[in-house]
Amino acid sequence: MDGNRVQVPEDWWSDVLRTVTEGDRPMIVEDATGNRFVLVSEARYRALENQGPTRPGVTLTAREQEILQMIADGCPGSVVAERLGLAPNTVAQHLASVRRKYGVRSSAAAAAVARQDGLVS
Repeated sequence: MDGNRVQVPEDWWSDVLRTVTEGDRPMIVEDATGNRFVLVSEARYRALENQGPTRPGVTLTAREQEILQMIADGCPGSVVAERLGLAPNTVAQHLASVRRKYGVRSSAAAAAVARQDGLVS
């Protein structure tokens, strides 16, 4: 390696680009220090871009989204449980799942992230 220059086999890029465009699937390239780069076709990029601002890999169930909306509206977990006819522990488990998916420590933080993503108002 010379400065920022990396030597790769001559046909490497064409093979990589063919794989990305023909298969319409991402390709992950990792450098020697562990940095990862994801290559996608422009069509795939545009499709992902049009999906909106949701976090990659984070999907909430309808029940998780419903509970999180009520939390975002200011309802305590006990009120959410009562209104939905659920056990308080069930609501707590749904909220724990949401926090785990978003990688946050509080339900309020999860609600804030979901609001940014447009999942709750």
